[in-house]
Amino acid sequence: MSAYSPPSPNQLGTGWTTTSLGGLKMPLYLAFIWHMHQPYYKDPISGKYLLPWLRLHAVKDYLHMAEILSQYPQIKVTINLVPSLLSQLLDYLKGEAVDPAMELGFREEWPEAEKEYILTHFFSINHERFIARHPRYQLLLELRPYVRQAPNLFSSAYFRDLAVWFNLAWTDPNKLESDPFLRALVEKGGNFSLEDFGKLMEKHREIMAGIIPLYRELEAKGQVELATSPFYHPILPLLINTENAHRASPWLTLPSLAFSHPEDAEEQIRRAIEFHCTLFGHEPVGLWPPEGAICPELIPILARRGLSWLATDEAILARTLNLNLDRDSEGHLKSPEILYQPYKIQIDGKSLTALFRDRFLSDRIGFVYQYMDGYEAARDLVNRLLAIKDRLPKDRPYLVTIILDGENCWEHYEHNGDVFLHNLYRMLSEEPEIECVRVKDFLERFPPQETLTDIATGSWINGNLETWIGEEAQNQAWEALAQVREDLVNWQKNYPLADLETLERAWECIYRAEGSDWFWWYYSRNVSEQEQIFDQAFRGHLSGVYTSLGLPIPEWLSYPILRAAIVVERAPSGFISPRLTASPQAPSDWAKAGYVKGSIGGAMRPSSQLLNGLYYGYDPGTLYLRVETSEPIGFIPLSVYFVSPSADKVNWQFRHLDERVETANGFAWALEISPHEPKAVLFKAEGQEVWHPVREIHNLACSEKALEIAIPLNYLGLEIGDTLGLILVGEKGGVLERLPPSGVITFTLREKF
Repeated sequence: MSAYSPPSPNQLGTGWTTTSLGGLKMPLYLAFIWHMHQPYYKDPISGKYLLPWLRLHAVKDYLHMAEILSQYPQIKVTINLVPSLLSQLLDYLKGEAVDPAMELGFREEWPEAEKEYILTHFFSINHERFIARHPRYQLLLELRPYVRQAPNLFSSAYFRDLAVWFNLAWTDPNKLESDPFLRALVEKGGNFSLEDFGKLMEKHREIMAGIIPLYRELEAKGQVELATSPFYHPILPLLINTENAHRASPWLTLPSLAFSHPEDAEEQIRRAIEFHCTLFGHEPVGLWPPEGAICPELIPILARRGLSWLATDEAILARTLNLNLDRDSEGHLKSPEILYQPYKIQIDGKSLTALFRDRFLSDRIGFVYQYMDGYEAARDLVNRLLAIKDRLPKDRPYLVTIILDGENCWEHYEHNGDVFLHNLYRMLSEEPEIECVRVKDFLERFPPQETLTDIATGSWINGNLETWIGEEAQNQAWEALAQVREDLVNWQKNYPLADLETLERAWECIYRAEGSDWFWWYYSRNVSEQEQIFDQAFRGHLSGVYTSLGLPIPEWLSYPILRAAIVVERAPSGFISPRLTASPQAPSDWAKAGYVKGSIGGAMRPSSQLLNGLYYGYDPGTLYLRVETSEPIGFIPLSVYFVSPSADKVNWQFRHLDERVETANGFAWALEISPHEPKAVLFKAEGQEVWHPVREIHNLACSEKALEIAIPLNYLGLEIGDTLGLILVGEKGGVLERLPPSGVITFTLREKF
């Protein structure tokens, strides 16, 4: 690995100014990279779109982000547009895309299965921010449990209104307030007609039609740099060789059928550059590798294709330099000059520039500021940037890089992020100490002064590739991809005169199946009620290879790819009344407790797994839990959800998440743990996804990687003889982890053992 050498005073970039005292004076440069991405939802056989998220994010976020930016000409940013997103957007504009939220909205009647689909999916938006603000939509949500019990007792008006409201709520709230038709539709509230829905879809197409022209305009004005990603958003190091996953995680069990096709990685990049050039009139100079995943072999490929910069995560820089990027208690880097500069990477005679994102600041936008007042959140970020400037040496220009998804977090913010973004852009426009820049502009003025001769392999999630490979289901998916690709290559050898159009269709299906999202949703820690649809989409792309060649689809592709099983190590074997010490190792007090962990496809547990284990036990009056983690508990929000068959009211989703969790009885209680204070807050389910805080629990102990808590059974309305179920949930960096990975730990509070 390359060693980091501190900058010398004479290594000054151009553009510095001097004060009258002879000192150096320059603003802190700030590069926002907003990453816009959607997987390829179009089924190659039916031609239908399996999910509506591209259209819905287009009408809520993609135009919205550009329109806000256009009001602040001093704010310059880089926007990364994945070609698979843009190509699907063009399908919608040509009238060639039909998704379920469109198709079902045009129906007069719905069979029972479609009614259940509507009830399950058409509330999939932040309830507090987007449903509660519309009384009629909120009423539809409150009626959902009753409709589920007797769907045929409710008229078609309920389902028509729900179809309209789902699509309406996913529309930029500024449009709902300013557009006469949309405002009238909101005011109407209900009893919508087919004509109303049809006009709403026309309005969606009108909004989508403005996206690409506005991005072109902002780029032409010099306010935006448009970067790209490989066409279908694959994890490039794994396309190059799945063995690359072992570099960061040597314990992983990898697929039995290896996948090693650097030519596919290069083709995904070539297609992206060609598509970008066709759409925007020039080749991009920058690339965001999907999920920030890079490896040394990637650098020459990108350089050969004429790209000059890429970006990834600070964890990759830390591993490359073999050091820790330590932060103080406020989150400020102790050696900020290491991260806040570009680096030249030179490998095999090829080179390009790399930027490394500040994960802490990026995650504050992605996951923290949504809980704060928009003005205060913007002020916090600006103050942190000013603190960074004060801590940096005055020897060169420095660049802070903030990178995150440009669409996913805003539904959790007030008014779709408007309050935060307007305040942030205004404050930055007025702050002389900070200058927002496009990446290419900064690099033209200030080329990198440090060179790396190697780069670590990994991604922006924990610095490794475990999110996309290593578990049983993920490995099955990689093996399926490898097998189908091999079948295609063999067919091509046997039919050398096959027409190019047939081969193009077949290879296109392979490239689509290489996208990262399919493997993301096979990961046991990523839970969604739509994961079966993603599995269907992945297998659909592989099946499309055979239909393109006129071959029968192998029977094995008709079977879903299974998740890894839950491993329950043991059930409770006797009463326990442990002292709460949170010692690093569970003492003998917990010997008779139950214990559970998640299976990782037979591999050793990776060090980045957040939840290492859960002990659970009880005595006649108290439930005891012990949580063990692989990372400091203070950085992992923890919750425990309780299932009680005798509960009078239940909720079906985790708090703050619109994800229906499949349990037989729903959640009666939720316990949210704050180890810093230390305390836990117990919430009671009131139904309709409403949670009411009922009491605080202070009887807990917490150490760096262990937490123990005692919960009186009567707090949960339980006594000996009752049955209890529970799920432990942890979250870090946007990754949700459950223990167990699926299902519920269920046990009876026995009187005797």
